[in-house]
Amino acid sequence: MMKNVSFFSALVTASGAAGTVSLFFSYAGGDTFFLAMAAFILVLAGGFLLAALPEKKRFPLTALLFVLLAAVLILFHSTLKDSFTAFSVPLFTTLKEPYDVDLALPRLPEGASPLAAEVYMVLFLSWFFLSAFLSKTGAVLSSLLSLAILLLGFYFGINPPPLALALAGAYMISLPARLKGNDLTHPEIPAFLAALVLGLVLSFVIPESRYEQPALFSKLQEEIVSFVDPYDPIFHAGNAYTGMMKGSAGRQKLGNVKGIRYSGRIIADIEAADQPHRLYLRSWTGGDYGSNQWKDLPDGRYKSVAHLFEKNQGEWYDQGAWLMEVIARSPALSQSLANYMKDDESVEGLKKDFNVDAVYEKTPFFLLPYDTSFGAPLFAYDRSPMSREGKAYSTYLWNLPAGALLSMMEEENSSDPYFRTYLGAEKEYRRFVYDHYLDIPDAVKEGLAALGPISPARSLSEKRQRVEDIRRFLAENYSYTRSPGKTPAGKDFITYFLTESKKGYCTSFASAAVMLLRASGIPARYAAGLTVGADEIKDAPLSEGGLHRLSINDHHAHAWAEVYVDGLGWRPVEMTPGYEGSENPFPLPADRQKNDTGAPDAPVDDKDKTSRSQPKKDQSPKESPPQSQGQPQAQPKGESAPQPPQLNQQNPVEGKKSFPKILFLLLLIPLLLAGFLVFRLTEVSRIFKNGTSGKEGFNRLLDYMDRLSSYAGLPPKGSYEERKAAFQKDQRFQGWDHLLDLLVKARWSGNPLDREEKEEVLSLIVKAREKCLASMTWGEKLRFLFIHKL
Repeated sequence: MMKNVSFFSALVTASGAAGTVSLFFSYAGGDTFFLAMAAFILVLAGGFLLAALPEKKRFPLTALLFVLLAAVLILFHSTLKDSFTAFSVPLFTTLKEPYDVDLALPRLPEGASPLAAEVYMVLFLSWFFLSAFLSKTGAVLSSLLSLAILLLGFYFGINPPPLALALAGAYMISLPARLKGNDLTHPEIPAFLAALVLGLVLSFVIPESRYEQPALFSKLQEEIVSFVDPYDPIFHAGNAYTGMMKGSAGRQKLGNVKGIRYSGRIIADIEAADQPHRLYLRSWTGGDYGSNQWKDLPDGRYKSVAHLFEKNQGEWYDQGAWLMEVIARSPALSQSLANYMKDDESVEGLKKDFNVDAVYEKTPFFLLPYDTSFGAPLFAYDRSPMSREGKAYSTYLWNLPAGALLSMMEEENSSDPYFRTYLGAEKEYRRFVYDHYLDIPDAVKEGLAALGPISPARSLSEKRQRVEDIRRFLAENYSYTRSPGKTPAGKDFITYFLTESKKGYCTSFASAAVMLLRASGIPARYAAGLTVGADEIKDAPLSEGGLHRLSINDHHAHAWAEVYVDGLGWRPVEMTPGYEGSENPFPLPADRQKNDTGAPDAPVDDKDKTSRSQPKKDQSPKESPPQSQGQPQAQPKGESAPQPPQLNQQNPVEGKKSFPKILFLLLLIPLLLAGFLVFRLTEVSRIFKNGTSGKEGFNRLLDYMDRLSSYAGLPPKGSYEERKAAFQKDQRFQGWDHLLDLLVKARWSGNPLDREEKEEVLSLIVKAREKCLASMTWGEKLRFLFIHKL
């Protein structure tokens, strides 16, 4: 039997070692079970060995083990160097995943194996936990090691294995109890068991997809980033915003990380007026997909329309703002547009101030809302603007009256040169859009084919309905998760999402939606950036200028799809479930027109009246508006209207069977509870067993004596006469008056009790406890044993 070291205490330390080793090696990927079990066995066996040795020999043996580890490192440094290099490659690969940078991996020597490095690290980590048997200082060091490894994972945005997190976390939580207790009571054992059970239950109730970085770790990460940011080009990027940018602009690939993790890092400070809909701030948009990457269209595709982009100020990146600027400068056009707007609206009133006060990310891209007046010589073709300078700016947004604009543009015959230039150029750019933003790679066509035939949507009302159909299809048949896992090597990201995994976060939904829209004949492209709900802006405090001021963190990082609305340009379309407040990009045309005096014009005839009648809310117009000029694939006369897409309804994705995990918990929790009950039931036996073996054990026995007499209602303190009289009156404590005499004699004589006298004291206390138990009911015994710990 282990002397002065509890068997359960050894289990606690060995479990902490197993959890910490599993945490560390999980960062390098692969199965950590055997490495964790090796650490568990090493620490448990080492604990028994240390306990069997005299106390004076324990520290020299532990020091010798450390010297041996150092000697192995020195003598076999060449072999270990190659092995550590082999081990570092998957470790660095995992750690660099959350960062939007390319880290140079060390060159792997031919034939190098990580096995030697793994064995050495298991021995080295186990040595820390063996030191916990020596002293409380060793326990502190091993707990700090566990915390450092855990923080490493949280900082790099890696979700640790739930069981490893529960074991290491429970070990760290039990440290205060270890520091407070002693080698007889071992209060760290119930603390560890309670924390472990709670951790396992939480890991079962809260799935890994809902993990978020704790606020404390987020704050710590922010402090580290603030300190190293001026000198370090890497760590600033460890947040969900850069995670959303993966696979964008040809950098890295979609599906090469297990999931997205939110840190709470502030990305930008903005000031905005109230918004009628969800606000989207584009950071990057791209229309060319291949090899699990979104890229800009190649330069060669712009040759036929190169003249449209001369002196480019971003007109084709945001046509809505350009169109509104043209209309606003012309009183006649402004009045014409106002004729289709509500009575309390004016063109000038649609313009709202907007500021980006600061951008904290080292990104080459701006954060630009839609319909932003942001002219600058930073644009190339219709791509996102880039600059190495600061990204703060002040401008205004247009609350684009899309339906009124379509109605006005259909009827307007203004000779305004700017307006005519816009209409002519937009038709030419529209043809370019339909030529290049409907492409679907062969790898994606295979996935779309599995969903069934998708009919083209040609008219405005059909496109509007198609957006709703695709939204509903994705929401009903696919699951949102922050941890969908990696896309297997050799598989296409979009096809794998649509046909196999059927789960993902916004990058998956946006990418798939772009292809579903393109298959429907609707030009679409991929966008990534930030999004803020209208209510969140409204609830933000006001600045001195009367705008709502708010800081946007990486919880607002998002990816979405864009569609081209004929005549208006690129508009956002939300396809990820759960993002409320977004509008359908294809508007219902306004149904009324007012004359110059503000009075509604009477319809010219019944046909015109019918074409201008507004459908009921949430219904498509009974008759589609006339086909816009320049739109390809016009529907031939005499053919029936296209049918909705025949997308096969799919069962929601089923995750891996959780029965083994449930079974594991069902078995483990009762075992842990049983262990706790055994520990509690045997606590008094341990006190009695060690009561006569030393000063500390005897003092613990006297503490128990005071607790037992206090429970029975006898005074644990007071004068000698009062306590002696109380003991003589209670038959359960017969002989305790003599026990009190022995203790008083030892105190005043200065001579400690001898072995025989201590055994007499122990015998009297044991008999008193037995008499107390004999007179109790079962309920009283349970309270006596478990609640009062007597």
